[in-house]
Amino acid sequence: MAVTTTQIRDLLNRPRGLNDATITEYLTIRTNLVDKMARSATLYEIGTGNEVTSALKDDAVKFLTAVDCLRVMVDTIPSYVPENKQRQQDIRLRTQLSSMEKQAQESLDLIAEAGGTAFYITKTQSRQDYEP
Repeated sequence: MAVTTTQIRDLLNRPRGLNDATITEYLTIRTNLVDKMARSATLYEIGTGNEVTSALKDDAVKFLTAVDCLRVMVDTIPSYVPENKQRQQDIRLRTQLSSMEKQAQESLDLIAEAGGTAFYITKTQSRQDYEP
């Protein structure tokens, strides 16, 4: 499944001031980046449970594109928001940008070949002590 401009608009709550051409360009750039960074299942003989799926790639592309679009929106606020409401919109968009950046990094870490490892773990389920 390919990521669409409509999905990005929905993710950002259908913002004003964001052109379809801008979204399309960022989608192309981020799709290429994610495809390049995704680890290979055949190279490391990764089991099917840890394989990079197209859904994981699509999620990474969505978050990364949303971050790019939010940056554009923050930079272009004066062109589509009245002057008396610009500060409020700027605060809201910057908060959303910060949150999306964290989510984008997490989704990219799930698929990337970071530091020569074949999979990504955020934390373990339980801790078991070993006594010989």
